[in-house]
Amino acid sequence: MATVKDIARLAGVSTATVSRALAEPEKVAEATRLKIEAIAADVGYSPNAMARSLRTNESRTVVVIVPDVSNLFFTDIIKGIEAVAHKSKYKVLIGDANNDLERGMGYLELISSKQADGVLLLSSLLPLSALLDKNNKPRFPLVMACERYREANIPSVHIDNEYSARIAVESLIQMGHHKIATITGPANNPLCEDRLTGYHRALAQAQIKQTNGYVRAGDFSFASGYRCAEKLLSMDDRPSAICCHNDEMAIGVLKRAREMSFNVPRQLSVVGFDNIIFSEFCTPELTTVHQPRELIGETAMKLMLDILADRKPNPEMTLPTQYLVRGSTASPPMEMRRENAS
Repeated sequence: MATVKDIARLAGVSTATVSRALAEPEKVAEATRLKIEAIAADVGYSPNAMARSLRTNESRTVVVIVPDVSNLFFTDIIKGIEAVAHKSKYKVLIGDANNDLERGMGYLELISSKQADGVLLLSSLLPLSALLDKNNKPRFPLVMACERYREANIPSVHIDNEYSARIAVESLIQMGHHKIATITGPANNPLCEDRLTGYHRALAQAQIKQTNGYVRAGDFSFASGYRCAEKLLSMDDRPSAICCHNDEMAIGVLKRAREMSFNVPRQLSVVGFDNIIFSEFCTPELTTVHQPRELIGETAMKLMLDILADRKPNPEMTLPTQYLVRGSTASPPMEMRRENAS
């Protein structure tokens, strides 16, 4: 097995230079570093990560705690994190909390055991007491992506959920809809609370009275969208449009509407949120709010690198969204349109 001495001999440099190039590449001239890295790759050299961690007190690893890794929304966020981490020679560990508090807390042990240098948190699942010290400062390098704690000053990357949901509902109103229902995500989820606020504000601004039963609680799954759609479409005063807090629930709505013989969009308009890959491949294609998921991941990892390098990061970054109109929305049938005030 090749050693640092072997690489130093082949590169014509000292063993100290080889060690520095592999452990702290920013401190070595680029030409020298590239030469050493190429030789190390050729001879199959792999430094002992644990030994390096003991010497430098860093693992060059971050852990990403995901609320549910099966949720397609997080795929591109993780991809963005990985891209930036790889360029900076960091490794990424994915911790699937599976929406379980105890399981999510377990991943924080990677910090105390020095197996990870920081945490990228994609959910507000964990209690603040585990994340903040007595001065309300993060106990360890910490960045939040997607969700955030309103009551804590934790560096975060997210979108304006209230505004994005309001724009979606306003678009339906402009099409002539006034019987607009919504399927929310889990209760007490901050981003869902914001999206529900946006829904209510759009209706209030248009002076549309809220109909009892038009707000249904889902859990971000296909199945919950399917179940909620059945309840909404079975109402005597059924809605002409349904806004969902994510695309998976919206696709569940499309399936149940089809089974109940409701034509989308002629009899029912459906709007999702996130613009996951499936939204373009369902029938009809789904109108949705596009989140820049990969950019969210990239930006979150850059914030983490700033923190690890003792650079002061931006405390909060809000990225733009885009409302994408596709085939699942149209003006409502004549009998469901709002009568114009004379």
